[in-house]
Amino acid sequence: MNSNRLLVRNFAAWFLAGGCLLAALLIKPVQDRVEGRLQLFSVDPDMLYFSSPEGMKKLAMGYDSVLADIYWMRAIQYYGRRDEADKRPVRYRNLSALLQITVALDPDMLDAYRAGANFLAEPDPIGAGQPQEALKLLDNGINRMPHEWRLLFDKGFIYYWFVKDFEAAGQCWLSASRIPGAPAWMEGLAASALSKGGAMETAKTLWQKQYQESDRADIKENARNHLFSIEIAETLWALEYFVGKYRERAAAYPSELNDLVQAGFLRAMPVDPLGTPYQYDPKTGQVSLSPQSKVTYLGAPPGYRENFLENLKKLVESR
Repeated sequence: MNSNRLLVRNFAAWFLAGGCLLAALLIKPVQDRVEGRLQLFSVDPDMLYFSSPEGMKKLAMGYDSVLADIYWMRAIQYYGRRDEADKRPVRYRNLSALLQITVALDPDMLDAYRAGANFLAEPDPIGAGQPQEALKLLDNGINRMPHEWRLLFDKGFIYYWFVKDFEAAGQCWLSASRIPGAPAWMEGLAASALSKGGAMETAKTLWQKQYQESDRADIKENARNHLFSIEIAETLWALEYFVGKYRERAAAYPSELNDLVQAGFLRAMPVDPLGTPYQYDPKTGQVSLSPQSKVTYLGAPPGYRENFLENLKKLVESR
């Protein structure tokens, strides 16, 4: 009798263990089937049920900072889980809304503005590829914290790197440079961007101001190199222009640059900012910086040549 009871108990135990094992093995396929059926009835698998910053602020009931931390962590997770992003119809469609809710709940959360803007601006697949949304987020922060130069720095970076609006970037960095506590190099950064964006007169003024007022030798040297480079570029373009005008008149290139002085195109032989004459090839009419020049030539900003030559032509024709 006892042996029969023991046999029944062992059978029950093995039956229970087998049932548990079978149930465990069925969890994944059943879950996948249920989720698959639910998705058939779901309008949007990436739906954000609370997307209004104003609405979330009302629902917070005074726990704004706590809820802001929760939404900030949610935004980071939403951005960081790349495997989930690959399954969404739009990889980071809700990222901007999550960040806007975060800063609405806690308008002083500096990291949410700065890191969030980078999340938004980075192109797909790394980020949302929404630089305009990033700029809106930063503008919210700038309005809230107008004395925080780093927000203007980030805004300029997005304009420069992702929007390719160099003049707008330069203006942002110029504004940042005027905020107390901003680093000394900010003004030089603004000048570089403005040069690239075509705002050359402003850029020259900034480089000149930095060269005259900076106490650091490396900053002064950098400003001087930029000023010299602009001067060299303008001189080379002007010489090439007058070489072309000489050829129109004489049906040949000048044999040397001094011929331009003799013909009345120039008042004196040009030299680089440190006194070395320019190199000239009479066969091609090309003018270049001499290999013996001691100047560190940084090149010319893109697009500036056309504007300079247009102004030079107007000046010559008005005489």
